Amino acid sequence: MNDEAEISETVLDGVRIVRVTGEFDSDGADGAARCFAVPASRSARATVVDLAEVTFADSSLLHTLLTARLRHEEAGVPFVLAAVSPPVLRLLELTDTARVFTRAADLAAALKLTRP
Repeated sequence: MNDEAEISETVLDGVRIVRVTGEFDSDGADGAARCFAVPASRSARATVVDLAEVTFADSSLLHTLLTARLRHEEAGVPFVLAAVSPPVLRLLELTDTARVFTRAADLAAALKLTRP
């Protein structure tokens, strides 16, 4: 089994869904930053980041998520974290940043939060 972070992206009903799996460290930060960026052409009305299968996360993921959240906020585009895995939740809680993110228990709930 490959433990490196893998990032995939799809669009469903006008919402960009970015799925992150595996161990996320600084090696995955550049790719994630591109995937978490505000949709350039408004091809999606929101971004949902599915973190259910992240098995390890360090400060590079936190930095990437915080930057993406800020950019989305500036652009008026919803940014929602879905199914935050225990390692990511622990990172958010230890750094007192959980409160700055819109979070949902699962992907379906996250998609409901992005409805206009």
